[in-house]
Amino acid sequence: MQLNSLVKKSAANLKIDICQITDGNDLVEARKILEQRVKSEYWPQPLTNQNLDELTKPRLQLDNLNSIIVAAISYNNQGGNQYLSNYVTVLDYHNYLENKLEELVNNLKNKIDKDFNYKIFVDTAPFLEREVARKAGVGFIGKNTMLINPNFGSYLFLGEILTDLKIKKDQPLINTCANCKICLENCEGDALKKDYLLAADDCISYLTQKKSLLTEENIKKINNHLWGCDACQEKCPYNKNILTTNNKNLNFFNKNLSYFLNLKRKKIPAELEKTAIVWRGNRILLRNALIVAANLKKEQYFDLIIDKLDDNSPIIRYYAAYALAKINFKRAKKIIKKQLIKEKDQFYQKKITEILEQEAENEA
Repeated sequence: MQLNSLVKKSAANLKIDICQITDGNDLVEARKILEQRVKSEYWPQPLTNQNLDELTKPRLQLDNLNSIIVAAISYNNQGGNQYLSNYVTVLDYHNYLENKLEELVNNLKNKIDKDFNYKIFVDTAPFLEREVARKAGVGFIGKNTMLINPNFGSYLFLGEILTDLKIKKDQPLINTCANCKICLENCEGDALKKDYLLAADDCISYLTQKKSLLTEENIKKINNHLWGCDACQEKCPYNKNILTTNNKNLNFFNKNLSYFLNLKRKKIPAELEKTAIVWRGNRILLRNALIVAANLKKEQYFDLIIDKLDDNSPIIRYYAAYALAKINFKRAKKIIKKQLIKEKDQFYQKKITEILEQEAENEA
């Protein structure tokens, strides 16, 4: 059996939804785009590699690189709620897919009776992962910069096996978004500036992962998004009537706002630790929960939030005061004033004072 076919059959047996192969050559066209972007206001992008060579030269990651096996697994579990992106699965997809790729490597070694060098990446590659996947024919790049497969849409987790094996490469897809601009018209953060250009600083998904204090503008953008944002994907025609997954490991982590407001940061539930959303720390999850509660202005969360005034993080104490003031300032005023007296951090003393002044002005 040809090696290309053997790889794909082995991947299918492991319930990997898509498996395609490309070479390890430089990403020439992507490099040209990045060289132009470096000169623009949209560079650098947060939480991304900024080294153009590393981004566009996969060969830097493995000596004698000949082939890249690209694997994709659908997370279209028909989950999702108003607070969490539907990629928040019960098991961290990094661990899940990495284990699958290790299994694939072991199966190949047994079947071809030959050792080979390899390196696995799952959402950690320094190179442009989606561009490599596009080259391999896993999908095409949509105007929202997501990788889109005609059968599975854009709800895909990606992983790669870089290897010195010589494997026949596949061809890219010819699909495009054509004249469709639905994603640009429905981006809630106004982050899609034009076709194929995402300004990450405005992307709600990024804002929910951005540490420290957020501006009032960013707080309003977050709205009820506690983690991630699927707005541009939910509206995409390619995500209608697509194949779904019944993989229990990739079930949606279906938790509501109260679950996160009840978090004790020193006693994080084991089920939460297994997910991918703790990678930025648990403080940011609680901060986001307080921001969402502030935006919703629902009295039912008031008592839960009071407890957070005793948190050992001044950021959490600040956002607790902020949320209480937004929900019911009349009820919160005395509580926040007491908190101001107790607050030891001078910077946050000032910030909490600003909350009182601003809400008093709004109340007048």
